[in-house]
Amino acid sequence: MKKTAYLLAVVILLCAAPAMAQGPFTDVPTDHWAYQAVNTLQKDGIVIGYPDGTFAGKRTITRYEFAVAIARLAAMMPTTQPPVSNNVGIGQSDLDNALAPYAKKSDIPTAADLSTYATKADVDAIRKLVDEFRDELAQMGVDVDTLKKEVAALDARVTALEIEVRRVKITGDVNVFATTDNHRSGLVVARDLDNRVIPFTDTLGRSIGVVEDFDLNIVGRVSAQTTANATINYGNYLNYLGFVDDYVGGVRPRSKNSFVGTAANGGVSQDGHSNLTNGFFPYYLYIDTAMGKGNLTVGRFPLQFTPYTLKKIDVDSYTSILKTDDGNYPVDGAKIGMAFGGVDLTLFAVKNDNNEFLVNGLTGQPNNVIGVATGSPNGTFSALGGFSVGGLAAAIDQTAGARISFGGPLKAKIGATFYQAWSSEAGAIDGHDQARVFGGDVSIPFMKRFSLNGSWTRSDALEVNNSGAGDVTDDNVAWDAKIAAEFGKLGIGVGYKDIGHNFAAAGSWDKIGQWTNPVNVKGPYADVSYPLMHRVKLVLNGEYLTVKDSSDVTFNNGLAHDDKIAKAEGGIKWGFSKGNSLALGYEWVKFNPDSAATEGTETYLNIGWSHQLSANTGFKIGYQLINWEAGNDGIAYGTNDYRAGEGVVQIGVSF
Repeated sequence: MKKTAYLLAVVILLCAAPAMAQGPFTDVPTDHWAYQAVNTLQKDGIVIGYPDGTFAGKRTITRYEFAVAIARLAAMMPTTQPPVSNNVGIGQSDLDNALAPYAKKSDIPTAADLSTYATKADVDAIRKLVDEFRDELAQMGVDVDTLKKEVAALDARVTALEIEVRRVKITGDVNVFATTDNHRSGLVVARDLDNRVIPFTDTLGRSIGVVEDFDLNIVGRVSAQTTANATINYGNYLNYLGFVDDYVGGVRPRSKNSFVGTAANGGVSQDGHSNLTNGFFPYYLYIDTAMGKGNLTVGRFPLQFTPYTLKKIDVDSYTSILKTDDGNYPVDGAKIGMAFGGVDLTLFAVKNDNNEFLVNGLTGQPNNVIGVATGSPNGTFSALGGFSVGGLAAAIDQTAGARISFGGPLKAKIGATFYQAWSSEAGAIDGHDQARVFGGDVSIPFMKRFSLNGSWTRSDALEVNNSGAGDVTDDNVAWDAKIAAEFGKLGIGVGYKDIGHNFAAAGSWDKIGQWTNPVNVKGPYADVSYPLMHRVKLVLNGEYLTVKDSSDVTFNNGLAHDDKIAKAEGGIKWGFSKGNSLALGYEWVKFNPDSAATEGTETYLNIGWSHQLSANTGFKIGYQLINWEAGNDGIAYGTNDYRAGEGVVQIGVSF
């Protein structure tokens, strides 16, 4: 970890410490205060000895020898007093420079633990040592008065830094984007990559929505062990999304409380969250407290584990906004993190219904996936017809569980996750009101350039007591294994996945066109990355999946046993100048029935330009061409072809 601004004074003692730390001064009583001063510096990690951890045996040191060590490095001390500003003895520019070597909060494993930083007590010890050895230093021609002034200046700097650490830190992220779309498919309604309806023809540039998102991030240090954290959101972005954990059917809102479209073409009334009304919302609001080798988090905090167990899907593919892109669920409750003997353990218990934008609680299967199930508005693959964890038909209200990770043989990293989820709507629709998810994951490096990554996860739906529905414990397992390798600049990965049609964990494991978190499929996949030339990078990936069974064929809307789904995706990014880059991407998905039905093809062509105006300001422009060719039987998205487009312009500023 990075040291504090008074490292120069610490260096002075590092030369003296190897000789004096384990043995007494030959001419100083053993109960002298100087021993305690050195012990304090050693305990705080300032005096560390030689690299092998020893202090040069048991040889004693004389006062004069110690004074020589101080004098030898005294010239490295600061020679001027810092300017006075804000009554803390240091100017703002000096303060900024002094803070530059500090680790950021995110770099500190246990954010509230400052035990590895030097303190004002350490500077006091340095001051006392200079006083104690002033005669010896004077005999060697050292200007002791000047040296004391320099230590005093150093003390002022440390005081200012400690005040700064305790101060409230405020940062922010501002994003504004405009979005527009259109299609040319007659009366047919098109859909974009996030399954949003594109209801109108010839509307590109005329039907524009402007969305604003402002996050104010506040961190206040309450004590050396406790920090208070908040992300306060203002704008209409969350209302634009509707849910942060699930897709919203209907169109993308264009204005406040407007009615868009008609029932015939998929339009919906824009009310509730589905509009562009501005408002405040506490996205995160929590307290972190250090407890020995762990920490306690209480409030509304971010939570995620692995893609197959607990990770939020990205419900907006067209913009870059961290809080909804990073996979964290904003949950209300408590979390305890502990580290001991190479083992990391996390325990949590949270409420999911306290957050008005976390609508389904925890989404196991997004409610807009391939097709619309017969008799069900959710359009889900789950045989239970639900969209929450375990396939429950009702939203998840509370969740509790644990995550453990540790190192294993062959430098392996091993993890295990378990949580149980409850719905307050006991027995609603299907006779199930609880679900549990448990699984394991492993990563093993081998032969320097290879690694094996694998996971196995299971989700169970539990019946309401005496409902007679029975627990759902079959066809509800997902496993995924992948070998990755690096050959110079070339990266290659090859894997295989098998996902049961009843699997429904609150994860984010895959996206095939509009289909997020595919289930009831199995097959191989591969990915490749390679820098073609300076500032030009190529990324490719593909999947070839087979539908596993037909027992839930009504939910698959035409997909049956042994039907094939192929996906190919590629992208090139070219940084053609400092701060400017062009991106070109293409995704192709084919639904190939095992029967005589005609194939369906889904494609997306993406074109984008990004420009960095400054270190903290940039914008991007992107356009996506959407195409669906249904074939005769209308597998997946209906019987009619459509072609559409989606355009987005986004500017972002951080401070």
